[in-house]
Amino acid sequence: MIPVAPQGKPATMDKTVFRFFDKFTSADEATRVRGACELIAFLASEPEKKEKERAYALKRLIRGVGSNTNASRAGYFTALVGYLEQVKDTEFCPGIMELFGLVKSELSDSDKDGDDDDKQAQLKVELRIGKISVCGAIIGTGLVEGASDLELQTVLKTLKKGMHKAATPLAIMYLSELVKRIDTKKFTSVLWPVVEPKLNVAKEEQTMDTIYFLLAATSAHKKSVNKQFFQNNFGSPRMFHESNYPYLANLLWDIKSTVTINHPLYDYLLEQLVEQDKVASFWTHGVEPILKDEGSEHKFKDIVAMRVLITILNRLKTFQSLPELLSPGLLEMVLRKTKNFAQLSEDVRELYQEAFEALIQCYPKISDEECKLQVFEKLVSAPSSVLIEKYASNKIIQNLLATLSGESVQKAAQILKTLILSDNEAVLNQERIHATQALQKLLYNRHVLAENDWRLGHIKLFLNMGVFYSADGQKILKSSKNQSALSAELVPTMKSSFFHCLEQRHSKLADEKTFLLSIVEYVHEILEGSGVKTLRVPLSDEHLQYWHRMYKIVNGKQKNQQNQKLATVFHILVLYMGLHLFSDPDLAASSIAELESVMKRVQGKKAASKLAIKQNGTAAEPEWIEVVVDLFLNLMSQNSHLLRRVIGHVFPHLSAELTLTAFNQILSVINLKDKTNPLSVDEKGDDGADDSKMETDEEDDDTSGVESDGGDSDGKSSDSEEDDDDDEEEEDEFSDDEDGEKVTDKMRLAIQQALGGANPETDTESVDLDDMNEEEGRKLDEALAAAFKMFKQSKKTKPTKAEERVETTLTHFRMRVFDLIDIYLKNSPNIIICLELMLYIFEMLPVAIKETKHKQILDRYRQIFNNLTKIKQFNIDVKDVSAEQLPQILTDLMEKVAKGSSFPDRNQYLLKACQFIVICSQLIEKDSKPANNKKHATIDQVFCKYLKEFIVDRNPPLTTNVFQTLFRMGWSGNWLLAKTLAAEGLKQETRIVRRTQTLQLLKELMKNRRFIAADSQTAQKSLKTIATNLAAYLEERDKSANISQNEFSELLQLLQELKNFQQQNAGLELVNWKRTGAQIQKLRRFNLNSQTMNHYMRLCRQLQLEPIKNSQDKQQQQNGTAKQNGVAKKKKKTDDGSDSSDEEEEEEEEVQESTSNG
Repeated sequence: MIPVAPQGKPATMDKTVFRFFDKFTSADEATRVRGACELIAFLASEPEKKEKERAYALKRLIRGVGSNTNASRAGYFTALVGYLEQVKDTEFCPGIMELFGLVKSELSDSDKDGDDDDKQAQLKVELRIGKISVCGAIIGTGLVEGASDLELQTVLKTLKKGMHKAATPLAIMYLSELVKRIDTKKFTSVLWPVVEPKLNVAKEEQTMDTIYFLLAATSAHKKSVNKQFFQNNFGSPRMFHESNYPYLANLLWDIKSTVTINHPLYDYLLEQLVEQDKVASFWTHGVEPILKDEGSEHKFKDIVAMRVLITILNRLKTFQSLPELLSPGLLEMVLRKTKNFAQLSEDVRELYQEAFEALIQCYPKISDEECKLQVFEKLVSAPSSVLIEKYASNKIIQNLLATLSGESVQKAAQILKTLILSDNEAVLNQERIHATQALQKLLYNRHVLAENDWRLGHIKLFLNMGVFYSADGQKILKSSKNQSALSAELVPTMKSSFFHCLEQRHSKLADEKTFLLSIVEYVHEILEGSGVKTLRVPLSDEHLQYWHRMYKIVNGKQKNQQNQKLATVFHILVLYMGLHLFSDPDLAASSIAELESVMKRVQGKKAASKLAIKQNGTAAEPEWIEVVVDLFLNLMSQNSHLLRRVIGHVFPHLSAELTLTAFNQILSVINLKDKTNPLSVDEKGDDGADDSKMETDEEDDDTSGVESDGGDSDGKSSDSEEDDDDDEEEEDEFSDDEDGEKVTDKMRLAIQQALGGANPETDTESVDLDDMNEEEGRKLDEALAAAFKMFKQSKKTKPTKAEERVETTLTHFRMRVFDLIDIYLKNSPNIIICLELMLYIFEMLPVAIKETKHKQILDRYRQIFNNLTKIKQFNIDVKDVSAEQLPQILTDLMEKVAKGSSFPDRNQYLLKACQFIVICSQLIEKDSKPANNKKHATIDQVFCKYLKEFIVDRNPPLTTNVFQTLFRMGWSGNWLLAKTLAAEGLKQETRIVRRTQTLQLLKELMKNRRFIAADSQTAQKSLKTIATNLAAYLEERDKSANISQNEFSELLQLLQELKNFQQQNAGLELVNWKRTGAQIQKLRRFNLNSQTMNHYMRLCRQLQLEPIKNSQDKQQQQNGTAKQNGVAKKKKKTDDGSDSSDEEEEEEEEVQESTSNG
């Protein structure tokens, strides 16, 4: 009960409570919920002071649930339930009888007089719904659980009285909820006697609502509803009985609107069937007859079926019934609908996709492999189809195959094989094609990778069906008996699947050779036994000779056992080319001839030095690796994914043999400066054939199956494309003319303005050059030059479609060549080749950046550059490379790139390049003999040269970031750089920005403790030299008493690092700290920012100095110190009489800019 307020002066009601109710009538659900939350929060704050507000709100809420609109009723009901839920465990919770007292006063028929009979009837319906809603709120919030028998009877009588027409479903829904909240005793004694008269009718008169109540009652109170009740009304001893399933199924399907699908009966009925393990029987006896009945009048048959299937699949715990759920009626309906998937509404498509996803989620949970195979067979066989996942754009079959065990994979493969070879005319060729592609992928499932013989048998099946005449994939037929052979429409798919199987890699080269050799020997036996007439595309005598040459090579004895690995690689290549005779005989024959020649050279003589250079200006015979690289580039230009995979597989095994000349062959393909097309056959540029070969090189592997019916359509499409091209060319000509007119007008206007500016007196007078002075002539020249430059730039022609196609083809080819470079860099590359590659990329970067069409190539350049700096292991041959080459490479890099034209991110590339060169020098030094160690010393001298330029020049080749990175490395040349830096960078005449950066770089060196500790003897000598220069620098600063904020900050940080280092090395004295402390205090004569102050305070603590605060600087500033931008300066005159403070302000800006960029 709500507590009664004490006697006294009546409290006034807070009018704030009125403003919440307007939101309850909004059509927007979020607004209604927000209003309810605000009201509840208002009433919950200081509840003891809001008795009147609670009473008023409760009246309004109960009155509101009887409103005349659904939105308003929903809003008030939400607020009522929320409020009761909030206060049900508090002293402010209203009692059930108190709520019904408000129902009587606020929802009374006598208070609502209508004007006519219709309005009166409508009003009664609204009042009934309001009373039922109050009962629903009492039940839903749990207030009924502690109710007395009288209170429970009041709720039941109100609900029973409200069971009239439209309000009945709502009342029964709350009754069903009540069933779950009371105990069996109250159910049998109080609830059941009230509702039994309404439910004790024949099943034909039952509704979804009554069935839902009965299911809830029998589930919560199993023995309360006896068998006699079901026998009398349903003709069966219980609800879930085989004879009752058709009735229940029809109840679910016989709906007039899709809104009905949201009725709670669907979920509850199916949930009970799953729990009692009767879902399979329900589907077979109840659902399947409806799905198979073509004359069924159920309007939403497929939608209800998907809804029911989703609900069942999401609740299944054991999956033995899953094959029965995928019944013929369901699969036939799904296949029929998905064939026209695009014509279905978006909501229906989403429902189907939800059903497919629910099925996919079941796969990993199925433990019985036989059950999985049954599901697989149902999905790929009639009345379903293996194409179902193609129609539905959902991989329901592939996801199932991914969960199969090794043995089940083999059984699934047999099911697909049976489908492919089936003589049933109902099986479409498209289904056989799709099944073939699925079988080809299944051969390399991870669970059957060890089943080599089983896989080889299926590969031979593809070979027999795609290359030879065969009907069953086992027996080879001669051309005279080929009538029974496989349909010609399926041959391209079989052949494509065979070559796709060859793409799969083996972990060992020997295993791959054995695999290929077994296939070649199998083919050789057929050719020897039955001849070329068994081939669908017979080989010519010439090509057959190449087959025999290939067979002789791979079966010959290896003379030189030292080259066993190379021989295996070449044998693999020759075997692939032999099989490629059945795809592209001309290419394969020429490749076999080249490989045979290369093998003879490798076996006949030892390869020369990998970095040998042509001598005496004569072109020596190319190395065998150069011939192989040329062959690889030729093969990669073909439209064959197999050839690319083969090259990618064997190239790592040949990368150690790669020479600089051979690598330059690869680089020539990605040379953007060379405008010739590397794919062109001759000087005339017969690119058409190459383009046609390359156009489809980026197609997905899954689309390799070729459909045979399309010859005429291709011709028509090409004709139409030509017509379209003609139309577009005409349009281009018109647009070019319009553009030309615009450009001409702009140029004419620019020239008039130029001439007008030179002669401003009048527009009509001509310009007399003799009357112009020199300044006017110069302005006229500049204006005219700008006008003609604009005209020249505007006349750039757009590339034609043919040119764009050629460029795209070339880009794709270059992308594959980049793949070769990536492979090389991952397999212990030669250090000199890497250095040359780095310089080459620097040369190409500006060209790639300049033209947007090279964006893909630019990305690959950047990728290769990044990969270069991440190489962990090089192939270093000290005989072929020495440290003397590195200084020259570094010098070339500086002269061509650092001092050349700028391009975006150039400094970042230079930084990585310098880092890479230093890493190379360290590796060469490590692999060289001690006697040769002196030869590497020139590289740090080169860096010293550019370090000096960095200190002196305003725009040096190398920025501070480069030297900062070097000082973070463990490179011995850092000591020479550090000593040079301390000697040159701390001088009085050095600009402020460089002095600051010098201190910053020395600080980075001191932070590199691992490097310093690596050679302590050298470190101590070098640090003493650095400390001496630093002491001289401090003396100069002390005399001038002039230092910038940034310079002072970096000085403080460097001194801290030196102090820390000296504390860790107690016996080492580098700095006179007493003198240094005094100098720092003298330089401390201006206000410090927070960061500099922190460094200063820290150093004072280390040196045990008394810190000078900013407030103590005022006296110093009054004694002639000018404070500008946080920098204390004494004005003095320079040699030319100017004020030096202006120059130092400019320097300070440079320091700040450098710090922000560094």
